[in-house]
Amino acid sequence: MMQWRRPASGYKVGEDHLQDEEAMRAVEKEMLHHIHKEIFGKWHFIKTSAAKYTMAASLLLMCCSALFYMKLSKDKTNWIAVTAKKGNIKIVTLPDGSTVWLNSGSVIKFPERFGKTREIQLVNGEAYFDVKHDNNSPFIVRYGSLHARVLGTAFNVKFYKNVSDVRLTVTRGRVEVGNKATSFGVLTLNKEMIYNQKGATHLIRTVDAEKVAAWKSNEINLYSVPFNELAMRLENTYNVHINYDHEKIDHLITTIHFSNGNNLQYVLEIIKTIHHLDYMVKGKEVYLEKSLNN
Repeated sequence: MMQWRRPASGYKVGEDHLQDEEAMRAVEKEMLHHIHKEIFGKWHFIKTSAAKYTMAASLLLMCCSALFYMKLSKDKTNWIAVTAKKGNIKIVTLPDGSTVWLNSGSVIKFPERFGKTREIQLVNGEAYFDVKHDNNSPFIVRYGSLHARVLGTAFNVKFYKNVSDVRLTVTRGRVEVGNKATSFGVLTLNKEMIYNQKGATHLIRTVDAEKVAAWKSNEINLYSVPFNELAMRLENTYNVHINYDHEKIDHLITTIHFSNGNNLQYVLEIIKTIHHLDYMVKGKEVYLEKSLNN
């Protein structure tokens, strides 16, 4: 009776696919051995070589099909998608007990069960990860073309598809950041990496990480962000649509603090003071334009 072989004693974390392939080859070899034995042993009454090889080919095809099906079934994973509605922050508990805070309008995906690696995808938006430590199971967050890899730590990731700057900020521990081609290094407490999606460039700077991640407590601190990111944050927080001339205003860089408890008009007054922008609110539509007096 054929059985799956246990992993070798030298098994290392992250080599699951190698172990699977080794097991597949072992099973295939054993199947071929039994096929050969059956055809040229018990079935000695099959006299012609053509008949022998036809039967062997048929059985081999059946076995390979079975192996492919088993491999496909093993790789099939159910993924869960979670979205935080605009104006709301959502807290999610992952299969390993780690916790994720999702900022309003953000989306994440993760498998129903983690394997030897704990992989999660930030599809769009901002998320804060408080990762349960596990030396034997790396935790990987994929966002756009980048990834963050940790064993157990806490960090904030901001990735909006329509905003050029992607930011990762560390509030505890160590986080390795990179893309498919290279690693950008390991970030520690209060370090932030800003990656420019258009230019494929990055820089690392020191910030107050707790203030960056304070949005999960309804305190919003934005540091040197492009105007389209500020507009997106207002849209997600207050569930409105911001209308403005992108060519004239998108170049404006903003550093601002406000709370979700502040009403929209309060925040618009701050923006008006900083950038000399007039505003008008009509229901869910907000209109901004350069003040004629400046």
